[in-house]
Amino acid sequence: MTADGDTSGDNGIIVKYARLSAGVVTISATAIGFVLIFCGSIFHLSDRWSSAFGAVGESVIASVLIFVLFSLFLDPVRQRRQAQEIAGYAINVAYGRFQERFESSLPSEVFEYGDVPTRSFRAAFETLISASTRYDVKGGAAEFATFRLAMSIHKREFRDLEQIRLCILDPRADDCLRAHVGMRLRQGLTPPSEESVRDETVALRERVFVSLVALYDIRVSLATTVYLHRDLPFIRCEMFDGGMFLTYYLDRSEYSENLQFSSRTRPYRAYGASMRMTRRFARTVAFGAESSDSVDSEPELLALLAELGCHTSLAELRLARDERFRRFRGELAAGRIDPAEIF
Repeated sequence: MTADGDTSGDNGIIVKYARLSAGVVTISATAIGFVLIFCGSIFHLSDRWSSAFGAVGESVIASVLIFVLFSLFLDPVRQRRQAQEIAGYAINVAYGRFQERFESSLPSEVFEYGDVPTRSFRAAFETLISASTRYDVKGGAAEFATFRLAMSIHKREFRDLEQIRLCILDPRADDCLRAHVGMRLRQGLTPPSEESVRDETVALRERVFVSLVALYDIRVSLATTVYLHRDLPFIRCEMFDGGMFLTYYLDRSEYSENLQFSSRTRPYRAYGASMRMTRRFARTVAFGAESSDSVDSEPELLALLAELGCHTSLAELRLARDERFRRFRGELAAGRIDPAEIF
């Protein structure tokens, strides 16, 4: 028999012994009570002793009845409550030990996906960016990130940042663009076709150009540095001095489930190292920042876009940017979020 089996058997014996003892005591006390009453009423004793025996016997029987009623009705409730408290305490202790052991790998918060950024996510985002000197983003076309920056040119939390760096897909990396598109299309209801992948790849490349123009147009208010990376689709990451938000590309939602990690965790250090490596080998473009790669005029912007394979005019790209911003403003309004807030 195993040790668990021995323990279970011992517990069963103890429970049976306790029940037997309680039964014996109850029956014995009841018998004593009846004997005392019987003695007080049958034997020829003085009135004083007869009354005393009867009173003691009735008290014993009354005590037994109270004990039985308590055992049947009140004690189970007390035991259940006590068991719940013990279980809750055990869970808290176990969770505390688990947290201590795996704290360096676990997220501090998990924000569910939604149609717009949730209230709790917005509060966490504001807390992190208010205490940070930098805002680093890595993803695909950085559509929402560029919209957030464009809506934040008057916000102190963004204007006080020393660095704003965005890792965006290189529009010349056809394989990476197709990988991003193929992954998103496979998550839809309709299987992707060669034509749909081709059309979506063209659209994704165009969205990258729109993001670049949006960042160029806010360069005087918010200086940014763009790193055109060629990484395959995996995550969207936003990093600050004190923590990061991590989103895995698992669905088509713009606001997918977000995991928040503190700067003391292994994932923060790992993704920070990954982002530094991405920036090291990426094509760098600076908007409004002091750099040899700085783009500060429309001729320089046009030359950059031409180098990246863009054949769309600046006017059309700005119209697409305005349409993108209208769409995001509409989504925020539907979620009762004021763009003047930090989101």
